[in-house]
Amino acid sequence: MLIALTLLALQAQPVGVAPDPLPKAEAERRVAERFADLDLNEDGSVERDEVRARFDFDASAEATYQASRQSKKASDPRPEVRSPAMGWAKADAWFAAADKDGDGKVTRAELSAHLGADVEQLGVE
Repeated sequence: MLIALTLLALQAQPVGVAPDPLPKAEAERRVAERFADLDLNEDGSVERDEVRARFDFDASAEATYQASRQSKKASDPRPEVRSPAMGWAKADAWFAAADKDGDGKVTRAELSAHLGADVEQLGVE
């Protein structure tokens, strides 16, 4: 009976999902962190080329990780890392969705709204 109740309780809460809205400070911290991650030239806005560079970096890192997982032992020769020849369609689509005013730059406020971390959307006062 105790096991059944425990399983029922575990099913009630989705794993990795916070039950309540994020506190305002945490939401702002996450947006600031992501914005700093994207604003490569640190000019206070994110341009299309910066988003493309970030998508390229992430694809290269994933390809390197996958290649390293193919080796069975550390002494095995490393397979060649083949980064996918990624078109920038995904990066451009992401940028177009985030650039709400269409001025060619994503501001921190636009990123906040795009990520869904806007204070009103989180229900935080």
